[in-house]
Amino acid sequence: MIENLFSMLIELLSSDVMTADELAAKLEVSPRTVYRYVDVLSGAHVPVYCQKGRGGGIMIGDDFKLSANYFTKEELQLVVTALDAIQPRTDKINAVVKKLSAIKNVRSAPHGFFNEDFVVDNANTLLSNPKLAAKFDALATAKKEKRTVRICYHNRAGEVSERDIQPYAFVLSNNNWYVYANCLRDKALRLFKISRITHVILLDVRYQIPAYEKEWNLFDPTQKNKVRITLKVHEPARYDVEEWLGIENVTRSQDGGHYIAQGEVYDNETTMRRLAGFGSDIEVLLPSSVRNALAEIFSKANSVYTNNDISSRKQ
Repeated sequence: MIENLFSMLIELLSSDVMTADELAAKLEVSPRTVYRYVDVLSGAHVPVYCQKGRGGGIMIGDDFKLSANYFTKEELQLVVTALDAIQPRTDKINAVVKKLSAIKNVRSAPHGFFNEDFVVDNANTLLSNPKLAAKFDALATAKKEKRTVRICYHNRAGEVSERDIQPYAFVLSNNNWYVYANCLRDKALRLFKISRITHVILLDVRYQIPAYEKEWNLFDPTQKNKVRITLKVHEPARYDVEEWLGIENVTRSQDGGHYIAQGEVYDNETTMRRLAGFGSDIEVLLPSSVRNALAEIFSKANSVYTNNDISSRKQ
């Protein structure tokens, strides 16, 4: 019974609401037994609620949290070192994942940084990528607590290295997050792209952040040549184009049926992907080189989706 009670608690913490039938199937007991377990948990001061009607079921109060001591040292080590790497997923790893998702204050914590001058709210960016959010949170915790971390890093050349770093600052550039840190292996300050970090292990080695020079280089070699573009913009894309090129560079046409946008952009693949992302909501008027390149992109995309049988591509 104790094991079933514990399993039921984990199931409820991992979900917003579950029906008695769902819990009974998970625990391989009867719905009547599930309700008996609800009474036992309530008697143990666990805020279990039963809600009737459509969309109702059994749930745990939002204010209930498991103690951090719930995790063993072995499980924590397993999470930070092997969760992403071990395939196939074992029952033990799945159990750890479930325990992590059961901690509601971690699962729903907002991702943001504040001081008296700036507010950085990156919740949407990080929550869309839970693994990136988890790495970001671990590095932010290390920075706050001044704890050295051990990371596994994959650079652009495909080289994989393990190194101990001491986070100094976070850098957001072109929607990519970097951590600027003292690398103990290289004995120098380095900039690490967080999405290229696969594992983060918090160590019990403390450090202090001295005065340091911000010497990171985020130069993109493709951002050399600029080109001036003129776009015909339809209403669905107006706001995003204003955000990109500047609201002062987007004006309504004389007939009021669309907008004309002008601005300087880098002549590279990033710009072409961005233009392609607008689909038919924009039309490149000038220069002809960009217009023709975009037409070629759409032509190739069209051939992929019209000239290939999807059933044959699955084979």
